[in-house]
Amino acid sequence: MIIHANVFSYFIALAAALILSLVLRLPLLPDKPMRNSWTISAVFPTAVLSVGFYAMAYELGYHGYLVALITGIITALFAKFILEKVVPRPEGEESHE
Repeated sequence: MIIHANVFSYFIALAAALILSLVLRLPLLPDKPMRNSWTISAVFPTAVLSVGFYAMAYELGYHGYLVALITGIITALFAKFILEKVVPRPEGEESHE
């Protein structure tokens, strides 16, 4: 079975986002219970955003392994430093910290 190059690019974006988010000390999984957790983690939303952002870049005509790598890096940095400014925690969650 041959893996299409585009699928491999998605894996590159995903791996780059996961590895960099762990280097930036984001937790691997959200706090328990995961359903009600607003903790930003490496798996969610960082990995999901990296695949989504690469899909948008691909549809805009930017493809390739380098674009996938850059997308994964930018997504991990976005999740660590900017995401809570764009989508803040609910008011009830902030008092638990």
